[in-house]
Amino acid sequence: MTDKIADAARAAHKRAVIAIATATGSTSLLMNVWFPFLPLYMLQVGAKDEAAALLWVAIGASAQGAGRLIGGPLWGLLSDRLGRKTMFVRAVYFAALTTFVTSIINAPWQIGIALGLQGLLSGFVPAAVALTSVSVPDAKVRDALNAVSGSQYLGSAIGPAVGAAMAIGFGYRGAIFSAGLLITMVATAVIFLVPADTVRKKELDLSGAAPALAPFKPTLQFALALLLYFALFALTTFRSVSTPIALKDIAGAHVTEATGLAFTLGGIASALGVLVLSMRFFKRWRLRDILAVTCVLTAFAHLLLALASSVWLYVLAFTLASFLNASMMPATNTMIALNVSRERRGTAFGIGSSAQAIAFMVGPMGAAMFATFSLKAGFATVGGMMLALAGLVAFAVREPAGEK
Repeated sequence: MTDKIADAARAAHKRAVIAIATATGSTSLLMNVWFPFLPLYMLQVGAKDEAAALLWVAIGASAQGAGRLIGGPLWGLLSDRLGRKTMFVRAVYFAALTTFVTSIINAPWQIGIALGLQGLLSGFVPAAVALTSVSVPDAKVRDALNAVSGSQYLGSAIGPAVGAAMAIGFGYRGAIFSAGLLITMVATAVIFLVPADTVRKKELDLSGAAPALAPFKPTLQFALALLLYFALFALTTFRSVSTPIALKDIAGAHVTEATGLAFTLGGIASALGVLVLSMRFFKRWRLRDILAVTCVLTAFAHLLLALASSVWLYVLAFTLASFLNASMMPATNTMIALNVSRERRGTAFGIGSSAQAIAFMVGPMGAAMFATFSLKAGFATVGGMMLALAGLVAFAVREPAGEK
C-alpha cells in the first residue's frame, strides 16, 4: 500500500511538472514571436534610426522593469496566500493582454505603455518557477526546474523562427496580434490542465484572525542567487536588444532572416544548455565551481560577439552565449528556492521578479548607450563583467542545503 501511495505521488508530481513546463514553453514561444523583432517594429512605427529604435525599446524595457518592481513582490506575496497556480494563470492572461496592446501602438513612445503594463501585470516565468518549486519534493526541485527551464528555452528557440515567417506573411503588427490570441488559448488551457498547488491553511487564533505567514528571512546565499538571477537576465536582454541592430550592420537587407536565424539557434542552444549541461554536469560538480567556469566561458562568448565581422561568426557566438547563459538558470532558481522556507517561495520569486525588473532596465539601457558609439565595446565590457562575477561566485557560493 505504501509503495502504491508513493508511486501515485511521484506520478502526480510528474504530471504537474509536464503541465507547467508545457504551458511555460508555449507562452515563451508566443512571446518570442515578436519580442526579438521589437527594434525593427519600432522603426516601422516611427523611430528615426537604429539608435533611436534601441532607445525606445530600452525605455519600454525600463517601464517594464519599473512595473515589475512594483508588481513582482506583490504578486509573489499573494501567491503564498492565494495559490501559485492562480498567479500563474493571471500572469499568462496578462501576457496576452499586453501583447494585444503592443500590436495596436502607432508611435514608438507607446511601447512604454505596453511593456509597462506587462511588467506590472504579467511575469509568467517567475510564477511558473514558484509553482514548480512547491509541486515536487525539495530533492526533486532542480530536476523539475530543469524541465520547466528547458521547455521555456525551447519555446524561445522556436518562437523567432515562427515570428520571422509570420512577420513576412502578416507584417510585424499582424504577427504580434496573432500571438496574443494564441497566448489567450494557452492561459485558458492552464486552468484545466495545470494542477493547483496546496496553500497551507492555518487555524484561526483566539482573536478570530488568521495568523500571518512565517517571517521571510533572506540569507547571504539568497542575495547571491538574486545577483546571479539579475546578471543572467541582464545578459539576455542586452544580447536580445543589441542583436537586430548589430546584425543590421553586418547583414544589411537580410537582417530579418539573420535575426530569426540567430534567435532560433540561440533558443535551441538555450534548451540544450538546460537539458545537457545543467542536467548532466551541474550535478556532478560543486555548484560554485561549475557556475564559476560557466561564467568565464560566457565572458569568452561575449568577447567573440565583440570581434564578429560576419553573420555566421556572430550567430555562432550568440548561440554559444545563449547555451551557457541558459545552463545557469535552473541552478540559480534552485538556489533561490532552497534558501527560503517552502511556504515563502512565492515571496522569494516575487523578489526575484524585482531583480529581473532591474535587469530589464539595465540590459536594454546598456545596449542603447553602447549603440550610440559601439556595440562591440558593449559586448567586450559585458565580457569583463562576467569575469568579475566568476571570481565572486568562486569565492562566495555554497551548495543549497536542500540538495545535500
